[in-house]
Amino acid sequence: MNTSAVNEFLAQMNNCGEDGIFIVGATNRPNAIDPAILRSGRLDKHIYLPPPDFEARKLMFELYLKKRPTEIGINYDTLAKATENFVSSDIKFISDEAARKALKEKSRISEEIILEIIKGKKSSLSQEQLQEYLQIKARMEGETQPENNNRPRIGFK
Repeated sequence: MNTSAVNEFLAQMNNCGEDGIFIVGATNRPNAIDPAILRSGRLDKHIYLPPPDFEARKLMFELYLKKRPTEIGINYDTLAKATENFVSSDIKFISDEAARKALKEKSRISEEIILEIIKGKKSSLSQEQLQEYLQIKARMEGETQPENNNRPRIGFK
């Protein structure tokens, strides 16, 4: 965007909570957020949402497969264990692919079909990205100092 549009956006965000207006933003690229947007009076609260944990992944498989023709006895614990660091969209994709494969084979969705799809699918969140997100989270929460802080020191020595 051009500078004047960004400046206008920032000006409109200033203290808008005083007028009863609240802005909620979400991103999967937190390192691309302009620091000016994160200052007080604009986006005051920062919430890190990690990848779904074991229980959440298990429930997602149950949800995405609930209304589909599945075999009896699918072990959702096994599926959840096999998808560590997978996000919701990955699990939805796996469920959809398993349904397509079962339809093609004219069978029900089985645990074997799902595990086969999982083996052929990488998580959309790499370990490097996860570590980067954790570092950004720590920096936003003030747990660590930003790396390569080359700004000149302001104030008295």
